[in-house]
Amino acid sequence: MPVAISNILHKYGAFINIAARQTLAAKTVLIGSIFLLLVLLLTYNQLWLAIGQDTAEPTMNATFLWYLLFGEMIILSTPKIERILEQDIKDGTLAYYLNKPISFFAMRFCENLSTMSLNFLTLGIFGTFTVWLLTPTPPFSWQEFPLIVALVYFSATINLLIFAAIGFTSLWLEQVRILSMTVQKLAFILGGAIFPLSIYPEWFIDFARYTPFYAIYYLTIKLSYDFSYAGALQAFCLNLLWLGLILGFIWGAYKHLQKKVNIYGG
Repeated sequence: MPVAISNILHKYGAFINIAARQTLAAKTVLIGSIFLLLVLLLTYNQLWLAIGQDTAEPTMNATFLWYLLFGEMIILSTPKIERILEQDIKDGTLAYYLNKPISFFAMRFCENLSTMSLNFLTLGIFGTFTVWLLTPTPPFSWQEFPLIVALVYFSATINLLIFAAIGFTSLWLEQVRILSMTVQKLAFILGGAIFPLSIYPEWFIDFARYTPFYAIYYLTIKLSYDFSYAGALQAFCLNLLWLGLILGFIWGAYKHLQKKVNIYGG
């Protein structure tokens, strides 16, 4: 491996390691996320069991519990990167790092990716064990499980980048919290993060297809009950497209920010 690449990996690996230690040290936040996930799973299990009894669909709870689990793994694992970036931009922290031999955005992304990965792993372990106890027979094959989890993790990473992009909008907005909350609500509605989009009218689904939430959430997590390799490839390719668009926006905003700092001094 070239020395330059080795140095880069070592440099940003240090940020990942530090962020992982800080995440593990903040046990209260992690335990709170696990508790919330378990409450959601247990509550919805009772709901789907009742609906299944009324509709003669006893396996309904298994279908929707796995769907809910994968959706919540994306939502709950994502740290508040938009607030961190907003604070960095507002208080001038970013200007301090611009003349350092590191990429400010890469540093913050590695830190938050580390936190997200630990959250994702922990929530996945506790959530999978809980859903398996509640519904021992999943609506997918266990051979397909690793691929589904990998695609869900890919979606979680793109979701993290979406909120990073929101953080950069603080260049033009006074506060990003309202925009962040709006995006979260749209993820629930247009992404079907709680209920599959298949329950909505066709015109609504057609509209949702033109948003990133359709690929990041619905196409990915519906593999839990409607798995096919063609569907997995479709989800991956569409997510890849949105990844490119989001990274393009972040790159443009970051360059604009660098230019602004260089010209006006912060």
